[in-house]
Amino acid sequence: MQISTMNMSEQGRLPAYSFDSRMKMKEHDLSGIVEELQDLLPGVVPDGIEIKIDLADCELRVVTDALKLTGALMNLIGNAGDALSPGGRLTLSTRRIRFADDIMGCSIAYASSGCALVSICDTGAGMDESIRERIFEPFFTTKEGSRGLGCTLALRIVESLNGRISVESAVDAGTDVRVYLPLIKNDLMRAIPIPLPASFSASPLRSIYR
Repeated sequence: MQISTMNMSEQGRLPAYSFDSRMKMKEHDLSGIVEELQDLLPGVVPDGIEIKIDLADCELRVVTDALKLTGALMNLIGNAGDALSPGGRLTLSTRRIRFADDIMGCSIAYASSGCALVSICDTGAGMDESIRERIFEPFFTTKEGSRGLGCTLALRIVESLNGRISVESAVDAGTDVRVYLPLIKNDLMRAIPIPLPASFSASPLRSIYR
């Protein structure tokens, strides 16, 4: 899969009101999508930032729209880049997991407790709870000149792919944004069990904080 910078910009870093709900769903290796993000990072992550890519040692087969998912991830990466100062570190990682907890009321894909994970982890300034709870609200921003729509668009895209987002952050301790997508059924058995994240919604197609 090849994604041009122009196409990424057209699909990803646009206001939420321009979101096109039509999806081109195909089977992809999630790690392959993340690996190809490396060519797009120089225009999004400031100079002087260490970038680390840590991909799963196995394929993570998901059914997704690769172009729209790339746009969503680039919006989240852009926010991470904005939080970093020279000398900081951005880590993109993937892995296969299953949740140790029961997820009541969730879709069948998550009830079966298997998913692929993309983590966007930065060592930036972090957020307090009051900001973290609002980052997916349309037009909410703490950055001068920002329209406050990047996270909103990312959330809408991930949800439209039957995905979830969780966010862990603390002031002066960085931020870890995690995107979860259902694995294709044959890939579920080898998933690693983890506790259910506190910020992971139990409602189908919702991951915004309440």
